[in-house]
Amino acid sequence: MSGLLSVSSWTAWAPGLPDRAAWQEWADGLRTPESAGEPVLPEIPAMLRRRADRLARMTLRAAFDVLGDRTGLPVVYVSRHGSVGRSAELLEALARGETLSPAGFAASVHNAAPGLLGIVRKDSAPYTALAAETGGVFAMLAEVMAFLADGHAEVLAILSDEPVPACYSSYVTEPELPAAWAGIFRLGDGTGLALSQAAVPTPAYSEPEVLAWTRWLAGDSVSFDCARGWQVRRV
Repeated sequence: MSGLLSVSSWTAWAPGLPDRAAWQEWADGLRTPESAGEPVLPEIPAMLRRRADRLARMTLRAAFDVLGDRTGLPVVYVSRHGSVGRSAELLEALARGETLSPAGFAASVHNAAPGLLGIVRKDSAPYTALAAETGGVFAMLAEVMAFLADGHAEVLAILSDEPVPACYSSYVTEPELPAAWAGIFRLGDGTGLALSQAAVPTPAYSEPEVLAWTRWLAGDSVSFDCARGWQVRRV
């Protein structure tokens, strides 16, 4: 698999880093992300907003900011854990013998955030939701290329995750922080990002993968090592 992609625009959201300018300051070492806080979502009616946990809210904020008035773009959504906090709450309620909330279940499934995005925007474009463990960037780019190969002019891609609940923390070996990244991809026209196989080891990121990816985009390094021997290069 190889190809040339162009990121026409991107943004991200994390507590303390609400916009592209703040992320550039973070990449330059002038800011640090925080662990608490949620984005404001005035675009969403209160009834729907109550269905969104922080992961969904971060995802929606980043998506809204990068989409603007665009509609009809297929969506590639990648999250290692999804809304696992909601899932843990449901399991704990089940263990206590309580009746489960249908709305709570709907908000806990892995594709809850992109599904809510389509509902709010009344946009019936197709989307794919993936759980890719530590290979999120590679999985995202592979799916983006598949949509573009099918003839779509642009694709919205989203990476988002947040720390797992305390009951699962002993199973996590990588650093975790709440963050969401969203970007618009199209086919490159001579310059852009090339995804190709390379003789590189599986990277051991010193920060969550979504932050490592954002740091690379905001900087000037030539290559970004993905999982499973794949690499993204600026060309």
